[in-house]
Amino acid sequence: MTEHGEPMHEGEEAPPPGVAILALIRWLLLAGAAALAGVAWWSYAHADPAAEHTPKFQCPMHPQITSADPSECPICHMNLVPIDPARTQPPKSAGYACPMHPDQTSESPGSCAICNMDLEPTRGYVCPMHPDQTSLSPGTCPICKMDLEPAAPLPAGTAELKLSLDRLQAIGVRTAEARLVELDTSLRAPATLQLAEQGAAQVHARAPGFIEKIAVSETGVTVHRGQRLLDLYSPEIYQAQTELLAARGWSGGAGSNALAAARQRLELLGMTAAAIDRVLTTGKPARTITLEAPASGVVVARTAVLGAYVTPESALYELRSKSRLYVVAEVPAGRGESISRGDKATLELAARPDYKRSITVDLIYPELDSAARSSRVRLTLEDTDLRAGEYATVIFPQPARRVVAVPRDALVTTGTATYVFLDRGHGHLEPRQVTTGTTSGDHIEILKGVEAGERVVAGATFLIDAESRLRAALFN
Repeated sequence: MTEHGEPMHEGEEAPPPGVAILALIRWLLLAGAAALAGVAWWSYAHADPAAEHTPKFQCPMHPQITSADPSECPICHMNLVPIDPARTQPPKSAGYACPMHPDQTSESPGSCAICNMDLEPTRGYVCPMHPDQTSLSPGTCPICKMDLEPAAPLPAGTAELKLSLDRLQAIGVRTAEARLVELDTSLRAPATLQLAEQGAAQVHARAPGFIEKIAVSETGVTVHRGQRLLDLYSPEIYQAQTELLAARGWSGGAGSNALAAARQRLELLGMTAAAIDRVLTTGKPARTITLEAPASGVVVARTAVLGAYVTPESALYELRSKSRLYVVAEVPAGRGESISRGDKATLELAARPDYKRSITVDLIYPELDSAARSSRVRLTLEDTDLRAGEYATVIFPQPARRVVAVPRDALVTTGTATYVFLDRGHGHLEPRQVTTGTTSGDHIEILKGVEAGERVVAGATFLIDAESRLRAALFN
């Protein structure tokens, strides 16, 4: 009989023992290989190509160096270590993070578990009442239960700092409190004294002629009304004098119409009544006539030259009153809107410390000085002791305002941004962009960015700013 119970024919040999078992094992191996091939095909069809390149190893000293395969760091040549899966998942909420290892976070101040650096506050959400309460996600403040607000971004190119007490003392850091103060907003504007346009006078010859003598030959001198300036020979005026004498001879009396007409003509040509009377007394025409100052003042311009031929169009002298001066103040653009005509101001002179006068605004020029970026305000002053060209300061009083102010040394201005460094305590310094207002003495108004009671760096600000920018350049 065979192994399967079949009868054996005569002459056949019996199969070796265990053949059936081996056959069964063969089919089982074939079925397993088919199953493994199916699983491999399914895995290949559903595989993620990006998973092969997912970073699985990183340098313990330079966490930014990662790789999908074991290798060494190109910077320090240390062997890469497997990345902890927990570190690949960003925390939902944390108040502090390590600047070197951002995945190392905590809800409270502490140190990094890898490099032992102090954790720094994150820039997610912050409580408006308690700025030290921060979070990476929206929520409420654990102290006052107010909703957290998005934190203000740091000024470009800066980073927060955490310095030790010894470091702060070594570089001489001083802090000051932002306080509510009664800020004196009086506007101080530089000014110059100028001769007033009122009372200006010009000297002209009323008939063509030649200048034969000059009595006043310089500018800047003071002349009085009626003072002799020059002598003019005019053929027309000489002819008019001869006609005056002829009219007197024809009329036989001083009251005739011809004599009156001749006399009036000479007066219109610029001869004074006294000079005409002398001609009638002597009976001879005067060769020259005298041009006198029509008003008292300072000679600011002169074109009269000895021997020159002049016409009525020529301005021989220009006079300005010395007793009245203009105070022209340069007010910064944007501040002139608070000044009106009739406002009172105080005048101070740089060369005369004890000099103070109250003056009144009489004109605000309509145009702006594009070069100086200022508007001009004119005030009038009556004072014969002052000189045109003196430098002065005009103080325009403004009502005091209660504002938040910080020392001027606390500000850092880059041209594109203005910011301060807030002292958060324990050596934590945060750059905060601010909007400034009026400056008064050593303090400046803060319109936005800093609240009363917060402390700002007011000494060694330049060094702190340099450290902040260096930190931003290294770690950002």
